[in-house]
This record gives sequence, structure tokens and C-alpha cells, in this order.
Amino acid sequence: MNVKEEYERKLISPEEAAGLVENGMHIELGGSANTALIIDKYLAKRKDELKKVKVGTFIDLANYEFLKADPTGEVFEWSSGFLYAPVRPRSKELGPCVFRPNLYHDVPKIVREFSREYEPIDIAYLVTTPMDKHGYFNFGLTCSHLKALAEVAKKVVVVVKENMPWVNGGYDECIHISEVDYIVEDNEMPLPFLPFTMPPSKEDEMIAENILEAESKGRRLIQDGSTIQVGIGGLPDTVVRMLKEAGYKDLGVHTEMIGDGTLELIEEGIVTNSKKTLDKGKSVFTFAFGSLKLYEYLDRNPEVATYPVDYTNDPFIIAQQPKMFSLNQAAQADLMGQINSEQMGIISPTGKLYQVSGTGGQLDFVMGCLFSRDRQGASVIAMYSTYNGSSRIVPILPAGSAVTVPRSMVQVVATEWGVAYLKGLTVKDRAIAMIHLAHPDYRDWLEEEARKLGIFPPNYTIPAGTPEWILYKRD
Repeated sequence: MNVKEEYERKLISPEEAAGLVENGMHIELGGSANTALIIDKYLAKRKDELKKVKVGTFIDLANYEFLKADPTGEVFEWSSGFLYAPVRPRSKELGPCVFRPNLYHDVPKIVREFSREYEPIDIAYLVTTPMDKHGYFNFGLTCSHLKALAEVAKKVVVVVKENMPWVNGGYDECIHISEVDYIVEDNEMPLPFLPFTMPPSKEDEMIAENILEAESKGRRLIQDGSTIQVGIGGLPDTVVRMLKEAGYKDLGVHTEMIGDGTLELIEEGIVTNSKKTLDKGKSVFTFAFGSLKLYEYLDRNPEVATYPVDYTNDPFIIAQQPKMFSLNQAAQADLMGQINSEQMGIISPTGKLYQVSGTGGQLDFVMGCLFSRDRQGASVIAMYSTYNGSSRIVPILPAGSAVTVPRSMVQVVATEWGVAYLKGLTVKDRAIAMIHLAHPDYRDWLEEEARKLGIFPPNYTIPAGTPEWILYKRD
């Protein structure tokens, strides 16, 4: 049987695909731009027919129909590997029970081992490109751990989207029709994209300026020939814009996610990938999210390579890149340098914790820079100093807060007020640094609380002047 005949034999409707789900099953719907939203739509309609169905997702870009149909979770037991804005209200309501903690680079291994030994996956719904003449489907915008899901699932259903870009890869970016049980053509749901980029805030611009001005041991944190990892949002986009204006040369890209900011650097000739030790000449990532212009650029472009996340986020792969620079954002930090980027502590009368996002690849890239082979890696954790009239730098993380990056691994922290190098400092000196980075309105309070906690000795007063481990201070 040729691949076209096999395709026709395996082709079913979206309703039939959702109809494969039975009571007690565990199914996976994918994530990010590769979430099987067409299956979500028809699965929600079966709410009254089903019982105890486990549904897994990650990088949630939609408020799922099955959650709307079953808000109390009586039928669909949902869990996510990384929560995003559309599902945060549900997380706030339910608590962190919906979250699967993980290091992102470890997820393919978790899928392969945990699913085989402890909790089998009955159906994996995987969004792909149309099939090529050789019988291959490409995962397009999200490589991540989709091939791992395909390997362990009892049934594999590919959900074909006509406008999904075909993204060249290193490995695990494709699946052959012989590995597929059923095929669905999705002609209903648009491919998720960003119609516009949010303008940066004043705080974003201040933090970006601070990062680019900061120097460690006589070197800027980003140098000509650096390999960079930045995410999406106002702050990374502002850093990218300033990199263009500053005239940097020969940057490389090895990142978890690629967005439009990185595309701008490529178009300007600032990213050449010519100095990289691995994947020379290619921008490497595990998932993409952005504009249709970005998707058009990625389509069958030999300048890029998508890999599974156990390659892109492997700290020992990251460590081999020259002058590796990593930028990630935090929600909260304490005076000892503990970083919380994902779960807020006890904030309501009910006592429920609030899972905001996930660990993602933040710790992966922090470790990668920490293990840097050329000793020039720099991981920066950036954060706004205040939120809704409260300091985001606190004396000690509140009960129930997650420690996304332990104090022992934090290297550089940046706010609107400056940039500090924490690695190697005592707890007392870390606190001095963090107070310098705090909003001026909260510095006296933080100093007093530090004394109460024993972070400062009794009767200790912070010396005047700026310590040398403050890499940049805004007046």
C-alpha cells in the first residue's frame, strides 16, 4: 500500500477522533501552537457521555472548551505542564493540583519512562503539517516532546493543519504515517499566532537598558559573538531592539522559544550563528510562537533547526555555546536570592496556592550558563521591583511560594533600579544587593526585616556607597 492509500484509509472526521475517547482514558492534546483545539471542541460535547478522563496539555494558549463544559472537573481531570494566561483563572480557582512540576529538558524522558511504567497514555492527539510525498508529517511550530508522546501512546492521531509551517530539524521533528493510527484534517481552527506585539512598558525599557549597560569583570553581559536565549514579551523585545541599536555582531541563537524579536535580529544581520560551537549557521529552538511573518520565515528554512526539548534545554548542550546569555523573568525574589517564577504563596482566605505558569526552561538555562565551558555564560533573572503597590522583592518568600531557581544557582538579577551579581556572595551581601535593586520606597522596610530575620547581624546598617557586585546602578 502506498502512502496516499494509507492516508485515505486512516482518515477520520474530528467527531470520530473525539469519539475514540472512552471512560477512564488518559489523553494528551499537545500544547502551544500545536494544541489539538479541534479535538477539544468535540470532546467538550461528549461531557455527559464520559467519566473520569484525564486530559494533559502544556503551554496553554486557549481557555479550553472541555474546561468550560466541565468547570468542576467531574468528568475531565485536567493537568498542564506549563500554564499560560487563558487558564490562570481556572488554576487560581482549583489550586496547584492541575500542575505537573518538571524541568522542561526532562519532559521527553518523563513521558517515555513514567508513561510506560506508571500511567499509560491511551491517545496522543498531535498537530502536524500535511504529509509529504515520503509519508512524513512535520510537527511544525512545536517539537518539544511530541515524538516522545507518539512513541508511548497506545493510539496516535495526527491533526493536520494546512497552514502549519514545515520546520527543518535535527531529530524527532517528524512522524511517519506508519507510526500513526488515525488522521484528522482540521479545517475549522485557525493556527494560533500573535496579531501584534505589545508595546514595552517604561519598566521594560529601564530593565533592558540596565542589562545592556551592566559589566561583569570588565565584560558586558552580552558580547559580540554571544549565543542568546530570550523569550517573548515586552522586556525581551526591548532588549532585542536595543541590541539592534547598539550594533552587536555575530550573535547566535540557541533558545527554548523563538519569536518575532529574534527574527528582527536575523533580518538585520545581527544574528549570524557563525560563532556557535554546535549547530553553526542555524538558529535552534524547540517551539515557536509569534506573527504569521515569523511562521512564513520558519517554513522549510535551512537557517533554522527545531529539536526536541531534551536537546535545546539540556544544560550540558547549552553550556557548550560560546558566551551564552540567558534572559528569563521572575515574579518574586527574596533577600537571599531565591527566585519564584511560577507559584504564588497563600494569597486567599481559602488558603489555596496559585500556580501562575511553570518552571519551564528557566532553570535549564540558568544551569547551562552556570556550567558554561568558556566561563563566559551569563544568566539574568529580570523582574519588576513592584506590582500593584507591593514590593516584588520580599524579605523571605511567603509560605507556599515555589522556588524556581535556588539561591545557590542564581547568577545575575536585574530590576529597573540596577543589576547585581549574586554568585559567591554571603547571605548578608546578597541582601544588600537585593535592597539596592528594590524600589526606593521599600528599601528601609527590607533592611529592617533583614535584621529581624538574622539576614543582617543585630544593629547592622548598610554601608553608604555601591558595592562592587552591583554591576549597574540607576541613580
